[in-house]
Parts: sequence; C-alpha cells; structure tokens
Amino acid sequence: MLFGAYLNAVQSTVHNHLTDAMGTELKSINIEYQGTGIPFQYQMWRIREQSVCAGFDANIGKKSECTQKAKALFAELCSYLTANPKPHWRHSKTKNMYCNAAVSYKPVIADLGPAAEKSNLAKAKAQCSAATVAAMGSTEARLIRERDAVCGVYRGMLK
Repeated sequence: MLFGAYLNAVQSTVHNHLTDAMGTELKSINIEYQGTGIPFQYQMWRIREQSVCAGFDANIGKKSECTQKAKALFAELCSYLTANPKPHWRHSKTKNMYCNAAVSYKPVIADLGPAAEKSNLAKAKAQCSAATVAAMGSTEARLIRERDAVCGVYRGMLK
C-alpha cells in the first residue's frame, strides 16, 4: 500500500509538471491595468484572443477601451520580462506569451461620437427622395412640381 501511495504521488507530480510546462490547461487571468480589469485566458502558453475583454461584449465602447489597454498591457509586460530575465523556464514561456500577444493581438477600435453633419449633396438627395415618395402615385400638380424642383437641384449638384 505504501508503494502504491508513493507511485501515485510521483505520477501526480510528474503529471502536474508536464501539464504546467506544456500549458495544456486553460487558465483565466484578470489583470488590473490603468484602472481597468483586463480579463483573458491562455492555453499552451498562448493568449486566446477571443477571450481578451470578453466580459465587455455588450458595450462596444468599453470593449474598445479594454482591448486597447490589453494591447498596451501585453507590450508593457513583454518589455518588463525581456528587461528582467530569470533562469526559470516559466519566465521564458510567460515572456514569449506576452511578447507574441504584443505583436499579434488586434484590439477593437471604436470611436464613438456624435454623427457627422450631412453634406449638402446628401441633404439634397434625401430631399429628392422624400419628394419622390410624396409625389408617387399622386396626380396633385403641386407635389409633382415640388419633386421636379427639389430633384432638379440635386441633379444639378451631381454635375
């Protein structure tokens, strides 16, 4: 029985070391960076890009801010780990993981703000369309004259 317990302990230790070294288990991390929690997962010492800031999917503005900070975080961690080497294999794997993410990760870029003012051409087109719909199927001369006048201005702007 003692031998069985010893064998089980050795197998468990070897298994844990191998899964840790290979990185086969999915790991979740949430790093606080510049006032934002940056959640992500990694497996096999590679950051799963679809997991970065996944908790912000419902709000594109927050998602964009989080993913841009995540990109900066990955670059900062890469720089720090490169400048402060350690002899342990885990340091090398972690540095490579963050440096790969710093290069390959593409953040969501969303610039939300007020809608741009419509150009005069776009306004004229919208007026022509509205006048065309109003005059459609109508025999009322006033609506037809308005349509022709408004659409004439639009067509003149196209030239």
